Amino acid sequence: MKKIFSKYAFLIPVFFFLIGMQYSFAQDKIELKNADQLTGSVVDGENVRIANGNVEFVQGNVKVFCSSATQFITTNRVELRGNVRIYQDTLTLLTSKANYFGNDRRAICEGGVTLKDPNATIRADYGIYSFNESKAVFKGDVIIVNPGYRITSNELTYMRNTEDSFAEGNVVVTTDSAVIKADKIDFYKTAGRTFAAGNVTVESDSTVITSDTATNYSYERKSIASGNVKIVSLNNNSVIYGDYIENYEKENFTILKKNAKLVQVEQNENSDTLYIYSDSMKAYRNKPDFYIAEGNVGIIRNEFSAKCGKGIFYREEETVSLSEEPVVWQDQLQLKGDSIYAELPGKKLSRIYSIKLNRLPESVSSFAVSANKDEYFSDRYDQIKGDNITMIFNENKINEIEVVNNSVSVYFVYEDNKANGANRIEGSRINIYFDSEEKISKIKIESDPVGKYIPEKLISSESLVLPGFEIIKDKPERK
Repeated sequence: MKKIFSKYAFLIPVFFFLIGMQYSFAQDKIELKNADQLTGSVVDGENVRIANGNVEFVQGNVKVFCSSATQFITTNRVELRGNVRIYQDTLTLLTSKANYFGNDRRAICEGGVTLKDPNATIRADYGIYSFNESKAVFKGDVIIVNPGYRITSNELTYMRNTEDSFAEGNVVVTTDSAVIKADKIDFYKTAGRTFAAGNVTVESDSTVITSDTATNYSYERKSIASGNVKIVSLNNNSVIYGDYIENYEKENFTILKKNAKLVQVEQNENSDTLYIYSDSMKAYRNKPDFYIAEGNVGIIRNEFSAKCGKGIFYREEETVSLSEEPVVWQDQLQLKGDSIYAELPGKKLSRIYSIKLNRLPESVSSFAVSANKDEYFSDRYDQIKGDNITMIFNENKINEIEVVNNSVSVYFVYEDNKANGANRIEGSRINIYFDSEEKISKIKIESDPVGKYIPEKLISSESLVLPGFEIIKDKPERK
């Protein structure tokens, strides 16, 4: 007897394991707890029970109620019809028609479905809920409502334990800080992050951002967007563009990288609107409101245009500060120097200052060149050179030029629209005044003036090009 027991001792663990499996399987069976009427039949070789009236099923902590049901015993499945209510702890699932699969504890709901728990309420045309994973997949006019947010979409996956949502198709996420729209959005509630892709729009108190992709940080009130980015500032009618941006809503501060552009929209959009292009840009939208553009900067407003390595635009003062090899154009006039500052009040050019910065290792003199509008004299350029040049304009036309320190000028003379030689003047300070037709009407020279007239017949024998003369043709153009 002892030998026989020893011989089959290895089967004992297997025996109890199979009993445990059978017990576990029995526990997973859907149990009918109540029905006003019950009938049985066999369908395709499977035992089937049809229950009607106040039907109740139980599987573990899942309770199911409905008006009528068909229970498939072998496959452990129930078809539920009429006023279907499924409960699990604090979860409630409501629908008019559903299939409940006991083996994987999953409900497929048709004909409209509502999920309720203490954290959120979800409604949709169709839904699947997995009780083991606490995961809902809903489709068709989906809406999820929570005290802190609201999401509408065509499809939604909701993780009940973490309250994370993954939505697709006409998605709109509404929070206290922003409204986010996109083709696809991943919403992480606890972390306060939203990832959006495809036709993205982020609307906040002061800005509207559109892009290919975006990430919104609701707690920090920060957004990061990339791909065809556009930001409309609702406070000052400005629009900024870039390939990548970081927008800080609380600070009213934006960083743009790659192909940055600012458009300051005005009523007369074709002429008064300001355009600033650059590799990168920083926008400070608090008072004072200003923008810093860096790398291949181009600026355009009316006849005024400029290029430089770094430019600062002060919106309220309507002034522009340019550095790093700046060049300015106004109609036929070109000005370059170490540092240039322009005032454009009322959308019109008022003053331009060009300053020589001696502290720079490669400091250069300010240099102005004016081309003749007459095509017959297109090779004749009036030139002004000095440490500092100030230009004063009236109705966008040159009115006065003041040159200070190491001042020298060459300008051509015309009489009855015919060339009549040139003048070369020098002095510590030169003031040149212009009439309403932008022709020189008066010249004033201070301290050791030097002047020379070159008759027309001797023009070709004189050097009338000042050191540093250069015609720069790559004026910025509207993109």
